[in-house]
Formats: sequence, structure tokens, C-alpha cells
Amino acid sequence: MTSFGNLINEVAGSSAGIETILKRKTNGGFTSNVCKAMNQLGIEMYLAAAWGYPQIEEVFLPLAEKSSIHVKTFTNPGITMGLEFDDGKIMLNNIESVLGINWELIKKRIGIKYLFESFERCKLIGLGYWAVNLHFEDIFMKILSDVLPSIGNLKEKMLFLDLADVKRRTTDDLVYFLKILPMVEASMPLLLSLNDQEAKGVISALKKANLIKSKIEQMEDLTETGMIINEVLDISYLVIHSPHFATITTKDKHYWVTEGYTSNPSHTIGAGDHFNAGTVLGLACNLNPAESILMGNALTAVFVRTGISPNFKDLKLFITNYLKYIEEDNPSFP
Repeated sequence: MTSFGNLINEVAGSSAGIETILKRKTNGGFTSNVCKAMNQLGIEMYLAAAWGYPQIEEVFLPLAEKSSIHVKTFTNPGITMGLEFDDGKIMLNNIESVLGINWELIKKRIGIKYLFESFERCKLIGLGYWAVNLHFEDIFMKILSDVLPSIGNLKEKMLFLDLADVKRRTTDDLVYFLKILPMVEASMPLLLSLNDQEAKGVISALKKANLIKSKIEQMEDLTETGMIINEVLDISYLVIHSPHFATITTKDKHYWVTEGYTSNPSHTIGAGDHFNAGTVLGLACNLNPAESILMGNALTAVFVRTGISPNFKDLKLFITNYLKYIEEDNPSFP
């Protein structure tokens, strides 16, 4: 990725020809990636998703046709060209088809009844991506005002949020949305998950808004950043994940777990979604916070090595050898 960036810089002001070869075409994004990861572990899924409209697009059919996956699709998906490197990834997103997603469209094509039934039925509720959808705040507030009050046992459920790349929105947008989150926490436990770049964006926005309470200035390594952010948000779980480690911060404790990192991954796009799926599922299954991010780490570690969403047998095998993967950069699994 560094070499690619250097090439772009070198030809700035002129031109360059860069060849690409399509390695694979697959479904992706928040709903399909989290769905694949959880469903492979036996979880029944209920989705409202942009998988094609009026018909589901072919690339999503392997998921949509499963009896344990129930989906209502209400618009066409975005399209991403993913450029994967050993040291990172670049995702070139065409999001034109999802820019029109708003509350009225959701009510018309999905229906409030489906939302009521799904929220009532499910223990975990996930929403993404705030950064991509300019109407997300309105949708979010409508869910808070029109849906959640009719749902029972909210304190026994959990809402999981994935913001996506916060650099796509302004600092004011981000601060405004972050200030909404305590309203959710008042109704039900909330988990906000951030990758390393998103965490830097959030901490920067909170500092600019003079909301940071701690005097700690050095937060570049992100190992303590979760504590700083959650001093402001005060939510049930604030998660930060990177290729090297993950942290989870509750209202009174902070945990840090090293990842089974490899410098030579075969897949990177979708890794964060697999981590999130493992973490929230661990919490839902009553693992403690540290065990939950370890489960998330293991899920993503298997995925980046194989491109396959692991089952419980895979998870057990990786966790059994977890320390070996920490001590040695091993790109192979099993």
C-alpha cells in the first residue's frame, strides 16, 4: 500500500496506467459480512438490507436462499472495488444507489411491522453504516422514537453500531451523532465498534469539541483511547480493533487483547465485520468482555488467512493455538 501511494505521488500532475485483475466478485458490506460470520456459527438472521430491488441480486443469493437467513431488501447495493495490499486496503466505493435510503423508503418497502417483529425477536440488533448514509441520524431517531418504545425486554438486548469511515463526514456531523448515543444507552445496552482509523477520527472530533475529560495526551497507539472516548459517551461497550490488537471498554473496566496478526493476509476486506460479529456474539452468549474480543480476534484471524467465515471447530482450533500465532507471524490456517 505504501508503494502504491508512492507511485500515485510520483505521477501527480501527469498520468499513470495501473493494471488490475479481478480476483473475485463477492457480496460484502455490513449486512452480508456480519450475516455470513454469525450464520456460520448457527445464528438465525433477520435483515433489512440493500441486496437489490425489486429482486435480490445474484451475488447475494447464496445467503438469501438459506432457511436461517430472513431478508427484506429495499434498494440496490453500493459497489466497491477493493484493492488489497499486505499492509492495508483501499476501497473505492460507488454509493449512488444507497444515497436515497431514508425513513420513508424503509417504511414503504420494509414496513414498520417487520421492524417491530425483528427487534422483538432478536437479542442482537445491528445498524450500519452511519458515514455512508446522510439520512442515518433521522432513521436512527425514528427507530428510537417509533420502534424501541414498543419492544419488550430492551435491557436484555444489545444494539451494535458500526459507523464506517468517519472521515467521510464532517466533525460537526460526527460530534452531533455521538451526542445522541447516550439516549440509546438509556433504553438498552449499546456497543459502538471502531477500527483504528475511526477511533482516531472520533477522538479528534471530541477533542475539537472540547468534550475530552481526561488529561492524557498521548493516544497514538490507541491502547487507552477507548477509556478516553467512553469517559464522554458512557455506553455499555466501546470497542476499538486493529490488525494488531483490540480493546473493549465498559463503564468501569478496560480490556486489551493482542491479535494473532499476520503480515501476509489473503483477505482483508470484511475482516472488521468478522471481528465485530465475533465480539457481539460473544457478549450475547455471556462471555466476559475480554473473552468476547478474543473471540472477535480469532474470527477475523481465521478469515484473513482463509477468506472463509469460520465455524466453531475452526474457532476452537485457532484459540487453542492462539499464543503460537502471536509469537510467530504465520499466514496459514489450519
